[in-house]
Amino acid sequence: MIKNILEGTRVYLSGPMDFVGSRVIEKFLGWRAILTPILKALDITVLDPWNKPSIKGHENYGKEGVIHSKSEYEKDFWTNPETRARFETDFWETVHIDLRMTDIADFLIAFVPTNIYSVGTVHEIVMGRNQWKPTLVISPPIKYDFFPEIACLPEETKKVLKYYGLKENPKGIPSQWYGNIVGGNYFFDGFGWEGLEFKTDDFYRKLIVEVVNNAKPEASNDDEMEVWNRVSEWVEKNDGLNNLTGGILDHIKYETGEQALLKQEMERTNENSRKYFWYNTPYKPKRSLLYQIFSIASGYIPPRLQIITKQDKNGNVTYESYESIDDSWLLISHDDDE
Repeated sequence: MIKNILEGTRVYLSGPMDFVGSRVIEKFLGWRAILTPILKALDITVLDPWNKPSIKGHENYGKEGVIHSKSEYEKDFWTNPETRARFETDFWETVHIDLRMTDIADFLIAFVPTNIYSVGTVHEIVMGRNQWKPTLVISPPIKYDFFPEIACLPEETKKVLKYYGLKENPKGIPSQWYGNIVGGNYFFDGFGWEGLEFKTDDFYRKLIVEVVNNAKPEASNDDEMEVWNRVSEWVEKNDGLNNLTGGILDHIKYETGEQALLKQEMERTNENSRKYFWYNTPYKPKRSLLYQIFSIASGYIPPRLQIITKQDKNGNVTYESYESIDDSWLLISHDDDE
């Protein structure tokens, strides 16, 4: 059996932290908190901007708290150059360490919902790709139906909302700029847990089964079924995944005062009633990030589909596709000693 080729690698988790609904919920029940125990079960070192590593000689360097406010700059931000300069300087440590984590990572996982503004995420993705790091991008669907207060509005009002930047993206199609930066084969419309109630005590046991079962191809597709059988068997026999139990909060480590803040946030009406990860709306991803991770860890690196253009004898442009080896992951694989 192939060993875990991702064992000993390092991954950086890139995505919005600033313009989210609640920084407390984002840190402890956000996608990074959910994903980290799975990655650690696969012996992958997780570099998480919410939990920055200690820097020798620089206590608390670049660390971001869950309570974050820009109000101190609001009084004279646009009229005082000193305030704007301090605005820049105060955040330099955070930028520095996040880019340093990006630099030392073997690959990146980036969450890029099209309804949440994020600049640092783009910076980190571009930096990672400039170093030829594989970058897996999750772009979930965005629908007005996710928000009851918006869904009940008249259609004319919904049309107006688009001009204020609140646009639907029902299929979760990312920016085509990302297509040229990371490659279309690294796009996913979900992590794999979107259809599960994610606050249960047995979440991880259910999740692993859900991810594998949802990826099962049609029986008539012999090639894909062969791959799925191999990946499924590998997951079933992997000790790390077999030993992963409990719920999300069972794997959280709190700093002073954070647990009380989380309890307070979880008692709010919206969060208390939330059962599903993505705006409390279950859906089944068409391309699951976690199944891709399991596939790669098991030794199956999906090929990259390439498109080339040709010109026919009449001068018309035609397109032709072919599969090629995705050699990005060869940089971090290792030989099986057995």
